[in-house]
Amino acid sequence: MTGIADVHSHILPGLDDGAPTGKVSVEMLRAASAQGIRRVIATPHYSFQFRNADPRRIRGLCRGLNRKAVKEEIPCRVYPGQEIMYSEKALELLERGEILTMAGSRYILVEFDPSVPYSFIYMAIRKCATEGYLPIVAHVERYRSVHGPGKAQELISQGAYLQMNYQRIAGKWNDDTARWCRSMLKKEQIHFLGTDMHNMTSRTPEIARPLKWIERHLEAEYAEKILWKNAMKILADEKIL
Repeated sequence: MTGIADVHSHILPGLDDGAPTGKVSVEMLRAASAQGIRRVIATPHYSFQFRNADPRRIRGLCRGLNRKAVKEEIPCRVYPGQEIMYSEKALELLERGEILTMAGSRYILVEFDPSVPYSFIYMAIRKCATEGYLPIVAHVERYRSVHGPGKAQELISQGAYLQMNYQRIAGKWNDDTARWCRSMLKKEQIHFLGTDMHNMTSRTPEIARPLKWIERHLEAEYAEKILWKNAMKILADEKIL
């Protein structure tokens, strides 16, 4: 395997609740690289709280971080994207180019309030797909309404791709969410993994324990897809079949 790709990160400084400074951004990138991560898609929030509707600033911060990575010999490249709180307005902003898709592709990383009913997520996915996007459901483990029998598979059938956070895989045996995550991985119904890193204290790019579980329990071919190959499809703007 060439390396590991992270499709969900808050590594850019000063945009949301992620990296507070450029120095911390570099520390996060160095820590991610030390664990084998070679590609990172930066996904600052677009939400009610964080109105990041300035693509030029996001792209500029990515270029700056990439320059620092080269200077400090960190073998990892950063691409621009966003984590978008779904709304009809967000789709309008996407259409006008005021918020970003993933690395300039048709893929979009979409999140929801955890309390929304399944019907809302289902209709949102259908709407995104109808508009020509390839919607990735961010940290799918957070939505209890999707945990019901057949719900995740139904979303996939409507054009959704599912992203899971690494840290939820490594939960304890009595953690219901961790059990659901592992079950979904064993059924090969997850398409992407992400660190969802925000800082170097409470939400770091630590993936060692989840990677050990993946190595022990998943087929090597599928593991390579969710760790690397599927993310390369985003960068190439190619649909995952």
